Parts: sequence; structure tokens; C-alpha cells
Amino acid sequence: MLGVILSLVSAICWAFNGIAYKKGVQRVSVFTANFHRTLFATLYFLPFTVLELPETTFDMQTALILIISAILSFYIGDLSYFASLKRSPVSIALPASSTYPVYVVLLSTVIYGERLSVNALISAILVVLAVYIIYGSGEKGETSGVFYALLAAFSWALAILTLDFLTDRLPVSVVAFVRLLFCLVLLTFTVKKDEVLNRESVIFSGAIGGFFSFIGIMLFITAIKISNSWNVVQPSSSSPVFAAIFSAVFLKEKISLRLLVGISVVILAILLLLLPPLL
Repeated sequence: MLGVILSLVSAICWAFNGIAYKKGVQRVSVFTANFHRTLFATLYFLPFTVLELPETTFDMQTALILIISAILSFYIGDLSYFASLKRSPVSIALPASSTYPVYVVLLSTVIYGERLSVNALISAILVVLAVYIIYGSGEKGETSGVFYALLAAFSWALAILTLDFLTDRLPVSVVAFVRLLFCLVLLTFTVKKDEVLNRESVIFSGAIGGFFSFIGIMLFITAIKISNSWNVVQPSSSSPVFAAIFSAVFLKEKISLRLLVGISVVILAILLLLLPPLL
């Protein structure tokens, strides 16, 4: 129960991060905005890591999986998602990339030998359905856009599954900090130098967006440490639904029937995780 709640709150944090990110990215490239967000999130994790790092030991296997986790999540996953947005409308890219909970549930049976939970699988499918209801408008896009969105989802799913292994061996803050730090190094090669000091991006993408990313990441990885990823990933993937809600509230965007139906489906998906197993 606690893991599901923490995962849900992380989705809310990431939705707020999306609003801040949208404001910060208006006059800079996505690479620069990502750099600012990752930089500040890394700095927010730093004090916690400094406290826990002296008592932490790394072996070669753990270090390697940390690096692989960072590459899958922040590099292959995120860049594939951005590539899908360039080739397809948001109404196609977002639902397709939001299928990662289904992959997590299915791959957990292969990687960790877990028994397939009907509740978890149906819940994951319902979250994907909710995102599609809200954002799926029937627009057509290039086939390659769908391919990149699905690649992003698969990559994110693999990265999430590495967190089960990592949180068994390392503190949450260390796992998050090292992954973000490695990503930050990669982003230094793509950030546009003339945009680094852009005030809006530093404030909204960095200070504000980075803070919500920090809270969301901390809560989500803690949720996985408490209860395995395949049991808590579904609520975290509902962030696009919360983003639509917050856009309606804070950005005065229209509240549609699609949004209301999508919210109802997400509530049903979360309730499924709290109910006794169906089978």
C-alpha cells in the first residue's frame, strides 16, 4: 500500500515538473532544458549522498548495472522519446511511450522469475488506456515516430527493472545521484553553450523542475525498494493524466470529457493494485 502511494505521489511531482519544464523550454533547446533539470536534481541529491556514501560499497557488477541503468533511462529512453515527438504528434507519441508499465510487468517474469500478477497487468493496461483516452485524437504520424516511442518505453522498462537489483545493494539517494550524475556528463556534450545561462530555463527547468524531479525520483525509487517495481510502476506512469489535470487548473486549458474519463480509468487502475489478487 505504501509503495503504491509513494509511486502515485511521484507521478504528481513529475506532472508538476512537466509544467515547469514546458515554461523553461520555450526559448532553449530540449537538451539545454534537460541539462538544467538534471543539474539541479543532481545537486538536490548531493547532501543525502554525501551522508550515505561513506558507508556504501560498490562491486564491479553493481557499478556496471548503475551505468547501464542510467544509459537506458536518461539517454536511450529519453532521446528515443524526443525522437518520437519530432516524428509524430503528442497524441501518438505519449500513449505509445506510456506502455512501459506493461513491459515492466511482463519482463519481471523473465528477469526475476516473478509470478505474473493479473491485477498488476490489468492495472498497467488501464493506465496506458487512460493516457490514450486523454491524448489519442486520431492524428496520423510517421511510423518511425511510433517505433521510437515504443523503443523509449522498452528502454525505460529495462531501466526500472534494474532498480530492484540496485536498491537491494545501495541506498536510494546513492542510486539516484550516480544515475543522474552519469546522465549529466552525457548531457554536457549536447547542451548548447550559448543557452546555459538562460534565466527562464535555469529557474523553471532547473530550480523548479529539478526540485520536482528530485522528489519524484526519490519517492519512486523508495517505492521500488519497499515493494518491487512490477507492483508499483503503474501509478507512476499516470503522470500524463495529472499533467492534463494541472494544465487545466494552472494553465487554464479546457477540461474535456476525455480528461474526466481518463481520470476515472486511472482511479480504477490504482484500486486494482490495492485489491486482493483476482487469480
